[in-house]
Amino acid sequence: VIVTTLVIVAVFFPLTLVSGMTGVLFNQLGWIVTITVVTSTIAAISLTPMLASKFLKLRPKKKHRKLAYENIIEKLLDKLDSFYEKTLRKFLHYKTMVIIATFLIFISSLFMIGLIGTDFMPESDEGRLTAMIELQTGLRVEETTKITRKLENVISERYPEVELVSSSSGSDDEGGFISLFSSTGSNIINFTMRLKDLEFRERSVWDIADDFRDQIALIPEVVTSTISTTSQMFGGSSNSVDIEIYGYDFDVTNLYAEEVLEKIKTLKEAKEVTISRKKDKPELQVVLDKDKLMEYGLSTAQVSTFVRNRINGLIPSYFKEEGEEYDIRIRLKEEYRNSISDIEELTIMTPAGRKIKLKELGEIKEYWSPPSIQHKRRERLVTISAVPDKVPLGELASVMKTELSEISKPQEIVTSVGGAYEDQIESFMDLGMLLILSLILVYIVMASQFESLRMPFIIMFSIPFAFTGVIYALLITNTTLSVVAALGAVLLIGIVVKNGIVLVDYINLMRDRGIELYEAIAISGKSRLRPVLMTALTTILGMLPLALSTGEGAEIWRPMGITVIGGLIFSTLVTMVIVPVMYAVLASRAGRRNKEKIRSKFVFMDN
Repeated sequence: VIVTTLVIVAVFFPLTLVSGMTGVLFNQLGWIVTITVVTSTIAAISLTPMLASKFLKLRPKKKHRKLAYENIIEKLLDKLDSFYEKTLRKFLHYKTMVIIATFLIFISSLFMIGLIGTDFMPESDEGRLTAMIELQTGLRVEETTKITRKLENVISERYPEVELVSSSSGSDDEGGFISLFSSTGSNIINFTMRLKDLEFRERSVWDIADDFRDQIALIPEVVTSTISTTSQMFGGSSNSVDIEIYGYDFDVTNLYAEEVLEKIKTLKEAKEVTISRKKDKPELQVVLDKDKLMEYGLSTAQVSTFVRNRINGLIPSYFKEEGEEYDIRIRLKEEYRNSISDIEELTIMTPAGRKIKLKELGEIKEYWSPPSIQHKRRERLVTISAVPDKVPLGELASVMKTELSEISKPQEIVTSVGGAYEDQIESFMDLGMLLILSLILVYIVMASQFESLRMPFIIMFSIPFAFTGVIYALLITNTTLSVVAALGAVLLIGIVVKNGIVLVDYINLMRDRGIELYEAIAISGKSRLRPVLMTALTTILGMLPLALSTGEGAEIWRPMGITVIGGLIFSTLVTMVIVPVMYAVLASRAGRRNKEKIRSKFVFMDN
């Protein structure tokens, strides 16, 4: 009991030390399991014996019915014990063939890894759908509102699964609270839809999103659109692959980004292909002459404030009516500010009371500029994002890398692949380190408890075959290898070695009683078959509802149930074969070495 408890703690406790994107998930799971295992162990060595003393009492045997437990199930279990004992005795006489066969199975499963797709986190049907639709630049707010109403009618007619629709359209760039979480503008429409519970609708959120995407494509005014099925407002993450393009020159990066964008759009594995840098917008730039500013006693702040108040408007007060408050904006009429010549004729008052025209202080130039400039690591950045279309995230990333390598890149540009794919790589690296740390801790714990360096090595032979079961389980169920599935594979280390501990500990007990090696292994296998099957079946049945669940959010945790069940089934079958065989091989060699040492001592004494 102590050995198995320490082994499970050795596997789960490192989870509490993991940081990064998935650190919160790992930390909570590690603490919960560690505390639960310790608490259950205390109950097992205190409460369970007390209850056994009260309830497990000798009773006189009674005549059993034909369909009683002793006549059906117990006889079947006895036959299973006898069959396993006979099979084990045969395996012990063909140890080399058994070891070669089992390792061929393990090595062959490694070649299957390439057939399994990889993902960061499984997508789940959260019953929530958001859409951002960008129309042609400069479109009037009234036209944007008309298109919004048209799409709302499409939603009400085609999607009875939608319970609530929230839309915003035609907002100015100042936006409001909604601008904190989404793009706003006079040509941008934002939709947020909440669907009915999964059991009350026939279509998934992804089916509705695909159909809504087709309906948006029928509107000619739409330039780009992005539809998301994950909630990103309160910490959700998008399942996308990003190509990050770093470069200082706008013209060079824009040309290269457009070439990459068109290349990615042709991929059948990608959808929702977007670029972070929007189209350049025309702007007027007032270039002031510093010498003339000094001559008239003006500063750039004074001139810019004056121009802003005349064109954008000054708000001197507010108008209140029926509890509502409206801005009072004072500015020039549109006919006096709608051309470059009109702006040049703006009159500015100097501190000396002299009136001058704006064109006397500088010149007005027209140029194109990006609406926003993104930076990362203090470098200008353009990001091209793509969402996988019915393919794993890792497959899309590999295809995008191949396409990117075929495009000639200017020397001043640096590219990298990021997004959820980068988070996936970092999480898998954390899990790899966690796997190595768990194996080391498990070996140390068992070596200290068995007081042997050889016994833990025998038991840990069952761990690789747990990963073989994971690989086959993912292939059979067509499940991708995500962070959650990989976490389940790591957790198998603590679960799988329990069976080996039970078996090896009983073999040691039989050896201590003076029973011959092969006979001790056969007797122990027959005696410990039922406890091993009980521990394996209880875990498998406990994970079965998790693997078969179909409710909302089940997609996230289902891979963990699949990996634990698959790994435990396969490792249990192999453990009952490879562990006794490896024990026979290593123990017989150790016995021969001991006999040689004893024989050499007697020879030395005779001499």
